[in-house]
Amino acid sequence: ASRVVVHVVPEMTRDEVFDFEPLQLSSTNETLLGNNDSSFVLQSNTRRKTLLNLDASEEQCYYQLFKPFKAQILPSSENKVTNTNIENIHHHIIFHLGSVFYELFSGGRKLSEEGECEPHEHNTRRNRGSAVDFSGQLKISDFSSCRGVTAEFCNKKGRSSGMDTNKCHKTAVESLKLRGVPIAVCGLIGNMLDCENGDLIGDDSYNRIADVRSDLRLMIKKPDKFLWDLDAEKLCKTGLEIDSNALYGQKNELASLSDWYQRPTSQNDEFVVIVGSSGVGKTTLANRFEKFVTDTGGIFISGKFDQLKQSVPFPAISCAFNEYCNFLVSDVGSRESVEIATTLRESFGPDACYLAKLIPNLSMIFGDFDDCDDVNDCVNAEKRLQYLLCRFVEIISSFSPHPIVLFLDDLQWADKASINLLSQLLVESRFSRFLIVGACRDDEMGHDHPIWHMVSTVRNLGMKAMIVKTSLLDKTTMNAMISDILCLSPRVTRSLSDIVHHKTKGNPLFFSRLMISLNKEGVVQFSLSRRRWVWDEEKILSRKVPDDVAKLLTGAICQLSPDVQAGLCALSCFGASVDVSIVEILERYLDLQLKSSLEVAVKECFLDKINGRYTFSHDRVQEATYNMMSTKERAMRHSQYGVAIYSDAIQSGRTDELLFTAMDQINLGGPTFIMDPEQRALIAGLNLQAGKKAMDVSDFLSASSFFDYGMSFLKEDLWRTRYDLTLALFDNAARCSYAIGDHEKVKALSEQVLTSAGSFSDKLNVMYYTVSALCDASLLDKAIQKSVWVLSMLGEDLHQATSRENTLVLIEETRATLRDQGDDDLLHYKQMTDSSKIMAMKFLSRLVITLVMARPADIPLVTLKMVQLSLAHGMSPISAVGFVYFGSILASIGHIDEGCRFVKLAKNLVQRFGGREVAGEVIAIATQTIGFVDPIQSTLDFHMEGYKVALEAGDTRSASMNFFFYCNYVLWTGSKSISFAKSKYEEFCRFMKQHNVVAMLLIAGTRTMDKLIDGNVTQSEPPSNTPTIEFLEEKNPFAAKMRHFQNMFIHFMFRDYEAMEYSTKNYFECKLETWTHFFIAASQTFICGLVLFWMHRRTNNDVWLHTGNKLKGVLKGWTNSSEWNFLHKFHLLEAEEHFCCGRYSEAKVSYDKAIFLSKEHKFINDEALACELAGYFAYETGEETAALDYLARAHENYNKWGAVAKSKNIYEFIQSIFQNNPNLDQKALISSLQSGLGHAANVDTTG
Repeated sequence: ASRVVVHVVPEMTRDEVFDFEPLQLSSTNETLLGNNDSSFVLQSNTRRKTLLNLDASEEQCYYQLFKPFKAQILPSSENKVTNTNIENIHHHIIFHLGSVFYELFSGGRKLSEEGECEPHEHNTRRNRGSAVDFSGQLKISDFSSCRGVTAEFCNKKGRSSGMDTNKCHKTAVESLKLRGVPIAVCGLIGNMLDCENGDLIGDDSYNRIADVRSDLRLMIKKPDKFLWDLDAEKLCKTGLEIDSNALYGQKNELASLSDWYQRPTSQNDEFVVIVGSSGVGKTTLANRFEKFVTDTGGIFISGKFDQLKQSVPFPAISCAFNEYCNFLVSDVGSRESVEIATTLRESFGPDACYLAKLIPNLSMIFGDFDDCDDVNDCVNAEKRLQYLLCRFVEIISSFSPHPIVLFLDDLQWADKASINLLSQLLVESRFSRFLIVGACRDDEMGHDHPIWHMVSTVRNLGMKAMIVKTSLLDKTTMNAMISDILCLSPRVTRSLSDIVHHKTKGNPLFFSRLMISLNKEGVVQFSLSRRRWVWDEEKILSRKVPDDVAKLLTGAICQLSPDVQAGLCALSCFGASVDVSIVEILERYLDLQLKSSLEVAVKECFLDKINGRYTFSHDRVQEATYNMMSTKERAMRHSQYGVAIYSDAIQSGRTDELLFTAMDQINLGGPTFIMDPEQRALIAGLNLQAGKKAMDVSDFLSASSFFDYGMSFLKEDLWRTRYDLTLALFDNAARCSYAIGDHEKVKALSEQVLTSAGSFSDKLNVMYYTVSALCDASLLDKAIQKSVWVLSMLGEDLHQATSRENTLVLIEETRATLRDQGDDDLLHYKQMTDSSKIMAMKFLSRLVITLVMARPADIPLVTLKMVQLSLAHGMSPISAVGFVYFGSILASIGHIDEGCRFVKLAKNLVQRFGGREVAGEVIAIATQTIGFVDPIQSTLDFHMEGYKVALEAGDTRSASMNFFFYCNYVLWTGSKSISFAKSKYEEFCRFMKQHNVVAMLLIAGTRTMDKLIDGNVTQSEPPSNTPTIEFLEEKNPFAAKMRHFQNMFIHFMFRDYEAMEYSTKNYFECKLETWTHFFIAASQTFICGLVLFWMHRRTNNDVWLHTGNKLKGVLKGWTNSSEWNFLHKFHLLEAEEHFCCGRYSEAKVSYDKAIFLSKEHKFINDEALACELAGYFAYETGEETAALDYLARAHENYNKWGAVAKSKNIYEFIQSIFQNNPNLDQKALISSLQSGLGHAANVDTTG
């Protein structure tokens, strides 16, 4: 046999021959395989030698021994390599390497030419009987390259050409097996020896040294699969086992997910959707990603949507967050868990009960919850739930050092309510430690699928979507998969994998089911004689395989016993998984024997049983089983199962727990198998109950489905035979349809109720939802007409004020009535109990906010009616709306202090009578009025409080109103940098688009700030599925007037007179008489006055001067209630008027007062403007030095505010006017201005 002859380096004096000890095996890697320094290590008593460098190239097979030696494996010296046999060099190398391995593992024995295995001469002096020590380790060691040393593997004896070498090799390998050498190592050596003399003898013999290297790598990297012997007894019993969580061919996809997860929070505004056809490994990829997340300390929560559980509220999201609560409770002793629980309790307070309806396991953190009234204390429960869940996510993610990942599987089956909730989470959780991953079958989803609409929507709101595409496996990957499963070298399994890949097209699910099927048929089986897996390629080639995996699964299921098939069919009616307790109910009530059959299905790999739930091994298995039944059989089973579950729920007192499951089954069965009218009525009533319960969870889509099913179980004469039940179903269905934005369905339901309901009071609920739908669709005139008609039918006719004077008379009458009522008297007033009056208040409240946008002149009529009804019939939660608008009206006609009294009273009424659904609106209107008394900067936080309170009640309209007012305060007070104001306006616009509140979006002021900051103008467009801006402005004159004002302001600030004049005329043509007192009116009054005085100086038109003086007078009146907010504005208007009238000395005094007071009262924007206008005044009156001083100060203040484009505008004006003035220091001037521009480039945008 071959021996190793080591040639020493020059300084050594002799050759040394080393004999090898038995090799010690290990699975420990001392250096990574990827470092190009992997090696196969031999250990002796004195030295450690590296036999085989696994990264050696194919052509140059040099192998490290030990420093400073190097060895090369060559054929025997008697068979010199020449050009004539160069093709066989690798076979010779492999054979000689095999002979060395044999000698190593045989304890020193060598292959003799007589065909016997004799001991090596040197080892005859040792213990021949000692077996190879496998208790040690195979090691990979890091050895430096050697210098100037060469060795040869050479054969001391030639071979007899006539000997039976194949028999000798088999005998040799068998002797290794007897010594306890692993079968894999014996096979490795035997396959190398099969390359003797350059000829391939066995089918599995090696063709390339690279294959040897690959097999050795596999033995070292995965010894349990490729080195140690398989458990033959176990495999004969269990058959082929396939790990469904093993990941193949998706390393790049996993790397993308891992990189995404590890991005800095501030850069991660992206969510991930894993797409691919059924069975390609989307869930497997997610499972491997979960392992990565949890291994790095993160939290991974998951949920799965189900095609047959569409009526269950938020199934996947609820499951995921329940999982988080379980995690938090399991970690209850940690400091972090205690802090999270404490913060959640403090943040949510009593509102936690609403969130607990979505996440029942919250009770483990908060304890038991008191009942909470979901019906009457909010505007939109779905919006409230979205807000509360976003707050929950914000809190839990803020405590986590690593991101929390939410994974939602099978998004193609997600219900609309869950998609809306998910969309809200996506937008609100951007840049936080909360990441969202979804998976779906994109090939089964059309372009109009709600998920793609959600992706488009959140992209428009600034989010990014990373689509991770999973695809079918290629041949190489499938071969690696089969190699792992069969624990055989990829070289050996390649022919099998080619056949299987051809038949399965690379679908992993198809592959796994086919392999299991082949194993059951004995075509792929474990050989006891060879102690490895074997197969019959001809039979596999000839086997007919269906084109679709579903057909293959159906065939496999049909091979099961009838009892097992029946059990799987029963289970498939419940979707992808079902609790064991449900199975037990079916066994009790239907006399079925299911559990024993299902256990067989578990063993056959059709089901998994985990944590008390039976789960189909794949969705396709459930689908194939379900589709084996006819439509009639499915309906019958659903009906039977639903009735059985509900019967058990009644008997066991678990109605709340099992109601959804029971009704889901009964509804899937439909009314066909329920013939008894009483039973049908009972089921309709149960659907009403289930729908209301779904509404409690804020899932209006599922609730609407239950109400629709309830109607379907009643006969055509439902209004005559089951009037109360029918009315309740229609009322609640209309409410749900309005909540989910299905205005057409609201209209259809309303028409049926108006036709069939017996009394007018029974029609009121659907009419209210109809009016609300008209308002949301910006059909304001129709909404107003219908509201007025309903109120008249309720006996509440509105006064028709023919003039402003008449309206003032009505206001004075109400003032006189209230003059005798103290605040305490009103707060402790009797409570309204008359249901018709309560409904009238609801319509009036809806009407008043509609009038603000469409017909503000009529606001007093509605407001006075609300106050009068409250005084006559008692206070209701909605009374606060009437009083807050009444206070605003009083302030608008000059009674500001009295107005403040009533808006503060309104806020107290909210607390007294629990009007949470109107709290946001009350805070918005009240704060606007209070802003005319208190320093405006101190009221900023009130609007953010109103925003929060409104969202807690699901009132996005009032939330948007508060947000809009806040943004306006930030802009017009100059209390924050203009960049900060712009960021808030952009956030406001995203919020408006997200909630489709188009009317408010139109009046956003981002274009004003864009122009002030960088000179460009952009317009925030409404979502593409909304009416045009022209249509909305026609229906909403307030929005049109706001747009003209913005244009006028921009042109005024940049001194574009012609464009400003055009916008000003358009602004004043918008005749919009208003009675409400909004602070934005103060800004408009101020700017319009400045514009009109400039227009007078340009045209000498006294109309502009007269109108400007009127506006100045209005501001003068406001100074009586708040000098802080208005005195500097008044003085600036006063200065401009003096300028127009030629009173220059008075003008200068007023300019200086305006500048001083603006600075004193912290209005930096007004200070900059006052300095600018004073500069223009000084320049035009010949005071160039003073003009330069004023303009330089304006330039500095605009920079401080962050209005970079405006400061450049001032800079350019100064350059054009003063740069050639010999009386000015030009160098100092330019340096000062450039310094100011440099300051602008570093403005703090945080405010």
